[in-house]
Parts: sequence; structure tokens; C-alpha cells
Amino acid sequence: MTHSQLLHIDNFYLPELNRYRTIRIYLPPDYNETNRHYPVIYMHDGQNLFDKATSSFGSIWEVRHSLDDLYHIDERHAYIVVGIDNGGLYRYEEYCPWISIKGGEYLPHAKKTHRLGGKGFDYLKCITETIKPYIDSHYRTFTHREQTAMMGSSMGGLISICGGIFHSDIFHKVAALSTAAYFAEEQLVQAIHTSNRYGALKLYLDVGTNETSDATNLNFPCIYLDSNQHVYEALRQTALPHDQLRFNVIEGGAHHEEDWRERFIDIIQWLFHQ
Repeated sequence: MTHSQLLHIDNFYLPELNRYRTIRIYLPPDYNETNRHYPVIYMHDGQNLFDKATSSFGSIWEVRHSLDDLYHIDERHAYIVVGIDNGGLYRYEEYCPWISIKGGEYLPHAKKTHRLGGKGFDYLKCITETIKPYIDSHYRTFTHREQTAMMGSSMGGLISICGGIFHSDIFHKVAALSTAAYFAEEQLVQAIHTSNRYGALKLYLDVGTNETSDATNLNFPCIYLDSNQHVYEALRQTALPHDQLRFNVIEGGAHHEEDWRERFIDIIQWLFHQ
């Protein structure tokens, strides 16, 4: 049986932010045995994708094992995954293009960082102008937009939607799980309504009924549900074909890597083969 590879590049320089970041690269099981080219999935919070030892909360998406299993069932499902580590205290700043007042109100720990958004467009530029060209030049990728995806959860979901809206010429497929839409709901909805840069996106959104980012705030599940519903309704009013837009409310779904892991494979199959 062939085996996948997991590589990592430490101290990868991102000139758009003047920061360094670790990049984690998953290569599918047949990568060294064929001359095949592969779709690429760019994912945020790279620490939490592959290895429990690097995860922020001791739990991971199990992306490698999940994709290995899927490949051995159906070899059409072979992908390169590029996991971009978050920047720790910079995470809120980089995963939101706009300065967020609500983010500080709902997340006191985020407010303490004094970095409540504002660098999201620069972060997306890191992906489109530095990371993607590097990946395309060093690995056998399909470079065109129809075979390029972006995926993330929570704040990573927020920046993934922005990636689809503002860079639809690069990303055709987007998945945003448990999106922290409340963090910049008004700005995001306005951007959806006013952006004229849409291509024919295929966009997946979901939210759980038990989402929270602060257990002391009993309203957080409703905050997540309402803000995601508003984003979905805004997207439905765009020119996106309705069969290319999916919104799932996950009964009992929580804000946790184990929940996202359970949904991961179904989302991949919908994005690429349905």
C-alpha cells in the first residue's frame, strides 16, 4: 500500500506581512509513483490539521488519515493540502480584513491582543502572491481556479469566505465551517452585496447549534446561528448558482476540531465530485 507524505517548511517568509510562518504540506499516497497533477486545498490553522503535538487544543482535524482513507476507497480523491499555521496573537488580525469592535465585545481574550482584524487582505495576498506560486512551482499541482480550494473553521471560515469573494479568479471552491461571522458580520455582508469580483464559486457553509467561543456567554450559540444565517442569505442574493451554494445547520454541532473532522470528507466530496 502506498503512503502519503507530510512535509513542513519552517520560517517561511511572508513579505506581505513581514512575518514568518510554518507551512505544512500533505502529498497524496501516489505522489511519488505517478506524474499525476493534483488539486490543491489551502487550509488555515495549520497546527490543528495533522499532528496533535502541534495542535492548539490537543485535538486535530486528522486531515492526513481522512484523505488517505478516502484515496484508498476512490483514487480520484487525491489532493495536495497546504496548511498555513496561524500566527498566534496575530490570528484575529490576519483572519479578518476589517477592524472589529464586536469581536472585542464577544471575545475579551481577543481584545487583549489589541489586534482585532485589519490584516486579512494582506494575509490573503500572502496566499495568492507568495504561498501559491511557491507551491505551484515546487509540486505537481493543477494551477487553475477550478482545482483550487480554500477551507477553514471559525475565524478561518471568515477569511475563507473573504478569499472566495475577493479572489474568485484563484479559488473556485470554498468551505467555511462554524464561521465566526459575528466577528465582522456587517462588513462581510456588505462585501458580499457590493463585490463585483464573483466568479462561479462553489461555496459550502455550516454552523452547529451548540457553537460557542466563550462558555460564560449563554447567547453564543444563537450568535453563531444568526450571523451565519445572515451571511448565507446575503450569498443567496448574489449571482451564485443556488446548486453551487450549500448551508448546513448541524444539530448538536460544537466549536471543535472533532466536529469539523467528522464533516471534512463529505465536504471534500461535495466540493470536488458532486
